[in-house]
Amino acid sequence: MLIARTILGNIGKDPQPMEVDFLQLEWFDTTKRIIRAITVGGREIGFKNLTSQQLSDGDLLYRDQDLGFCIVVQILPCSCLVFRAAGPKQMAYACFEIGNRHIPIFINDQQEVITAFEKPLFDLFTRRGLQPKIEHRVIERTSTLVMHQYNPAQKKISLQL
Repeated sequence: MLIARTILGNIGKDPQPMEVDFLQLEWFDTTKRIIRAITVGGREIGFKNLTSQQLSDGDLLYRDQDLGFCIVVQILPCSCLVFRAAGPKQMAYACFEIGNRHIPIFINDQQEVITAFEKPLFDLFTRRGLQPKIEHRVIERTSTLVMHQYNPAQKKISLQL
């Protein structure tokens, strides 16, 4: 079994000149601290995330220069509920309903609200006129807003904006 304890980079930012073996994960597995899985190429990897950073698509977990391969995270696409709020009132309503159900949310650069598909939420948003769509996408990040951070060295919780 190969062991990895940190994210070495992202192949989107620094492409690798070697064979890439993908570790395919569901979006909800990206926040796990310990992962033991088999890659597409059949290699067993154990990953213990020692940082507070969640895994992203393209993250480099393992690199072996001698054998000429690396292991990279590939987040699998899933059915998503996607909509764009028409104004602050719709956004507030949507965030309240999503938060009330404790569903992870992602807001991308195009101001689209993306969450994993759930039929009751889709029906609720349709009734409220939010015009949600069902699309097959990769959920990139689900924890975009960090309200506070704990610093163990100072034993202090601080608000993070």
